[in-house]
Amino acid sequence: MDLKNLKILIVGVGGLGCPASLALAEAGVGTLGLMDPDHVELSNLHRQILYSEENVGQLKVEAAQKYLQRLFPQTKTNLIPEAFGAVNAEKVLQSYDLVVDGLDRLEKKFVLNDWCVKLNKPFVHAGVVKFEGQVLPVIPGKTACLRCLIPKIPPPFALPTCREAGVLGSFSQAIGFLQAYETLRLVSHPENLFLWKWNIQKRTARSIRPVRNLDCQACSGKVFEETIGEMTCKV
Repeated sequence: MDLKNLKILIVGVGGLGCPASLALAEAGVGTLGLMDPDHVELSNLHRQILYSEENVGQLKVEAAQKYLQRLFPQTKTNLIPEAFGAVNAEKVLQSYDLVVDGLDRLEKKFVLNDWCVKLNKPFVHAGVVKFEGQVLPVIPGKTACLRCLIPKIPPPFALPTCREAGVLGSFSQAIGFLQAYETLRLVSHPENLFLWKWNIQKRTARSIRPVRNLDCQACSGKVFEETIGEMTCKV
C-alpha cells in the first residue's frame, strides 16, 4: 500500500504516541488519527516530544496536530478528543488501516487488542515503564496477539503507568520510534515479526518470536461471549 493512501490511528498521544506519530508523518503516511482526551500538563514535557510549555492546558490532539501540520503539511490529521473504550472502539477503528497502541493503562491495552483482533485490524502494541519496554506487532489471525501472551487480563489500575512509576523520556521516545518502525514494516514486509523486549538498566535487548495460543480468548472470539469478555468490554 502506498503510504500516502495509508490511514493509521494513534490511540494515546503521550510518551509513545508522540514519537510514533512524528515518525509516521515524517515517513509520508497520508492520514493520522490522533485519539486522546487529555490536556497537556507540565509533567508531560520530558517525554512527550510534540509539546512545549506554551501548550500546557491545551488538548493534546490539538497541540499535536499543530506541530505535525507545521512540519508535515502533506499528512492529514483527524482529531478524536475521546477516551478509547469498548463503547467507541468499533466506530473509531473501522476507519483506519492500522492502529498504534499508545495507551498507558494495561487493561485498556487489552480492550484495544481484543477489538483489533475482532475487526481484523493490524496493530502494534507497546508498553514502557521505568527501565523496561516492549513492542509487539500483531496481524490478527496470523501472529500472536497480546492476549496470546498474557491470557488473563489484570484488574483495572493493578499496574502503574509510566507517569506513576517513572520513565526516562529518551527511553519512551526510543520505544515509540521502534513502534513506528514496526508499524511501517506491517505495511512493507509483514513477515518475521517479533516481540521486542528492552531493559536499559540491565542493558539487555531481546527479540522473541511469539507463538499463537490456540486457546486465546481474543483470537477465538470467545472474549466477547464469556464472562472475562464482559469484563474486558466494560473497561
